[in-house]
Amino acid sequence: MRGDVVFRVYGVSSGRTDDVYLGTFRTGAEAEAEIVTLSAREMHGENWARCYHDGGFVVRETVVETDFEIPSLPKPRDAWAVRTSEVSNGEGVMPSTAVEVCRRGEHGLVPAASYVRNLALHRTFEPFRQGDRELALISRDYETTAVLDLVTGEVIAQEDEEDRGFCPVGFYVPDWWDVHDGRIIPGSEHWNPDRELPNGDFGFVWGCHWGDDTSWKLQHLDLSRVSEGIVTRSERFGYLELADHGWDPAWLDVDREHMAPASGAPPFLRVWIESGEARVGVGSELRFEVGSGELERRQLRCLMRGESGPE
Repeated sequence: MRGDVVFRVYGVSSGRTDDVYLGTFRTGAEAEAEIVTLSAREMHGENWARCYHDGGFVVRETVVETDFEIPSLPKPRDAWAVRTSEVSNGEGVMPSTAVEVCRRGEHGLVPAASYVRNLALHRTFEPFRQGDRELALISRDYETTAVLDLVTGEVIAQEDEEDRGFCPVGFYVPDWWDVHDGRIIPGSEHWNPDRELPNGDFGFVWGCHWGDDTSWKLQHLDLSRVSEGIVTRSERFGYLELADHGWDPAWLDVDREHMAPASGAPPFLRVWIESGEARVGVGSELRFEVGSGELERRQLRCLMRGESGPE
């Protein structure tokens, strides 16, 4: 945080004008420990430090110039879990799902909130943070997205009724730890504003348009105004068919240990930050004709933004 002192390690060589930056550490002890490691490193059978840093190593104190603090672990997705039970709506009517939201603790799950969804749960729960706030994307009605305050148990934002017609089956809000590994800290020579994002102001929803459940489509969620009760969904990626395979979010595992290693982000959505802008790589289902190599015409129209919504 701004004003804190961190410790940069540099390698010195008699053959160089400038010293080589080798990392930043939170304490002087950590920096000295890194120097011990660097001094013992070997490369091609020779001592690496003597070859490239014959002047040894130095530690220089630096004052942090940002208010940003690296978010704590575990990730929200790892810190919460849900337990579900089926709720009968009578013969011939699709059952609802009672959802109990629990915080993981040292001694097990601690109930914190509950709600009912009028369909199967699928993957329609995604804990995330905005600053110090603990929130979660949920879907009580199968055609709407809402935001749950995990501390109060209250729904604080929901899509407008006029936005109905898209049925969520999964959510993802990129956490800071989904994008960064924590090795570069504030005060590092390589620190820049991109390393302070994402901050929980956007996410993704996948599901189907009413009348077209042949595949899941991806849409964007603007979460920047949830404190005002507003969450907005947009079809900015076209009618893209998502390859949503191979991901079970950590909150599904009620037996997961409180401090288990961090879980991964969905493999079909890779988010990164570039010059202040979030970008996403999307795993999509594409179908080709083997003989000609041509992409299915309908999919081509969707990718070219020439088609939106169900036929």
